[in-house]
This record gives sequence, structure tokens and C-alpha cells, in this order.
Amino acid sequence: QFFETSPIEYLIQLRIDRAQRLLLETSMKLQSIAQQCGFKDVYYFSRTFKQRRGVPPGQYRQRAHKAKI
Repeated sequence: QFFETSPIEYLIQLRIDRAQRLLLETSMKLQSIAQQCGFKDVYYFSRTFKQRRGVPPGQYRQRAHKAKI
């Protein structure tokens, strides 16, 4: 998998994976998660997350918490 993507794509994937975990395991604000994962702009983070996961980060968190109930 590593050699099938460019280094920047691999890095973005790692950042999105980390953001996904933080969304599920913490109550951190999106701005904080974006910064912790290396995104300087929360709007770019949200757009990138939606492209990769199909839903915006806030909605992803809501759906995950509803599924746990």
C-alpha cells in the first residue's frame, strides 16, 4: 500500500486516520483535531475528511455516537 500512493497522499491518509480516532475517542473541537493532525486550516481539514470518509467530520462523530447508543 505504501508504494501505491505518493508520499503526500500517504501522509494525508495518516492524518485522516488519526483525526478519525480523535473524533471517536475524544470530545475535542474540530479546530483542535485539525491542528493536532497537521492541518493548519479547519476548512481544508473538513473538506479533505469528507472526500476521504464520505461525510464531514462533525457528522461522522454524530453518526458514530448514535450507533453506540
